[in-house]
Amino acid sequence: MSPPVFVPRAATTPPSARHGLRATLVVAVVMMLLILIPYLLNRSLVGAAPVRVGEIVTLGSFRYAPAVGWQIDRGQSQPDRVSVLVKGATTYRVIPLGRQSSALGALKSAARRYEATGRGRVGDDPAPVATARGLAGLVAPIGGHTVDGTLTVLVSGGQGLGITLTARHTAPPTGAIADDVAAMIDSVEVIGS
Repeated sequence: MSPPVFVPRAATTPPSARHGLRATLVVAVVMMLLILIPYLLNRSLVGAAPVRVGEIVTLGSFRYAPAVGWQIDRGQSQPDRVSVLVKGATTYRVIPLGRQSSALGALKSAARRYEATGRGRVGDDPAPVATARGLAGLVAPIGGHTVDGTLTVLVSGGQGLGITLTARHTAPPTGAIADDVAAMIDSVEVIGS
């Protein structure tokens, strides 16, 4: 009798490992879909819509009239939370700041928010500003690596509103843009007053 000969079997994957691989692939596909679907939906909404004549934007207890010729950035604007307008390389962003007891407190709050984005720093030397409708506040310069601009805050009835105007160094705002911005700031009013 001859000794038993060991013949190695072909390497096969046990059934439990095949099941585990399939489950892993299913989870990976589901995760990809959960990430991809919101991304694609967001991309489809991103874009700009022209400002219509007579359009009014309401943010918290404030409202203002955006200038015709600007574009509403639909990807960044959120009803009652933030309004973002663009014209060329210039961005005009309006954000309600909530309860604010003073213009200086509102400026500090808005400056912290802006600086947290990493786009630039707000200067330390604010100047007083008043709108044609009697709202008072402060304006301070913004400086960054790629943009310059201003941060304006208005306070009325214990509520604050922050307005940033930024433009790339390579394309500073024109006189027409400056006139539009002055008109938009002057159009800010408190709802119910």
